[in-house]
Amino acid sequence: MNIDKYKKRIRNNSVIFQNLTYITFLELFIVVSPLITYPYLIKTLGSELYGLVITAQVIASYGVIVVNFGLRTILPKEISIHRNDKSKISEIISSAFVIRPFLWVVSFIIYYFVITVIPSYNKHLLLFILSFGITFNDLLFPQFYFQGIEEMKFITFINIGINSIFILLTFIFVKDQADYYFVPLFKSIGSFIGGTISLYIVFFRHNIKFTIPKKYILILYMKEALPIFSTEIITSIKDKFSYILLGSFVGMNEVVIYDLGAKFTAMLVKPITILSRVLFPKIARERNILLSKYTALGSFILMVIVILTFNLFLPFIVKFFLSETINLMPLRIFSLAPLFLSVSSFIATNSIIAFGFNKYILYSIIITTITYVSCLGIFYFANALNTVLAFIIITVVSYLAEFIYRLIIAKKIIKDVSR
Repeated sequence: MNIDKYKKRIRNNSVIFQNLTYITFLELFIVVSPLITYPYLIKTLGSELYGLVITAQVIASYGVIVVNFGLRTILPKEISIHRNDKSKISEIISSAFVIRPFLWVVSFIIYYFVITVIPSYNKHLLLFILSFGITFNDLLFPQFYFQGIEEMKFITFINIGINSIFILLTFIFVKDQADYYFVPLFKSIGSFIGGTISLYIVFFRHNIKFTIPKKYILILYMKEALPIFSTEIITSIKDKFSYILLGSFVGMNEVVIYDLGAKFTAMLVKPITILSRVLFPKIARERNILLSKYTALGSFILMVIVILTFNLFLPFIVKFFLSETINLMPLRIFSLAPLFLSVSSFIATNSIIAFGFNKYILYSIIITTITYVSCLGIFYFANALNTVLAFIIITVVSYLAEFIYRLIIAKKIIKDVSR
């Protein structure tokens, strides 16, 4: 009897296991792919020029935030709820493809104004223009649709294929410093091709019809997404502004070290990110409190083990990516960030958003940003913003503040929902 019970449970959760497999391969590849080219680009372009390339990508990523407008977060839930209603799915997707192009144009106009006004950016105008092409992925690729219908294999195959081509082209064509503009060019082309293929699958293979949505529908989705968008904009101050300040106060070489730490952070949080994305439709649909709570606890324990292991091998890891010898202390401190960030993000997605309390995400980011700006001010007036370590400490403290607040709110939400 117990065997039949377990067999039934496995069958009921087979979609989760299948999607977990696909998204695991995808997320691991997305993390590993830039690290594959990292040592080569550092050696070929040099730290100073590669730091500029990174800065251009960071500034262009603000366009990604505007184009998404929080829709990538809220729409998977809508697709999941209405997955058997094709007319409703058509309305959701059509709304996204009416909103996104408008926001893309607006963001490009603002982006172009910024890079032409700042002399150091205008000097490398082609680099910055090509870097904006990373927004094609978010303009064209309806990831929310595949996530909502729990068909992650489409996202996996498209992204792995495109990123593989980018890696190959980088090694073939980037031969010296004069080829630095190829880096954003190949990424932009890959984003455009991947987005185009995904649109073909959605509208021709899945027979989703594009319709002009009513005005109130567009307003409804944008209103629901506004707290998430506001959150992401405010978050970007904490997560991205350090790159710009580092380049200004310290130098592009330090940008490379900070970026390497950020990439390590992204790599370490991926296991939890994968789990979060796969479980979100189920938790949101079933309002499964126990699944959310125990998975968050397990994620925390897992991250402690991962971070300890990472620090054990850190000297060998850094030696592989950077030819020069650096002080490992900044990166060791940075390695605390994944512990707070991963669990905080899981709680945000699978407790706060899944149970419909989106406003608390905005509140948490406001608190985090206030912490970031306050720390920044303290270090500035203490004349301590002259090392990469200072920016890393500020970042880690900000993530800690975010984690504590979201943990408190999640406990309150779970208590309210359980009543």
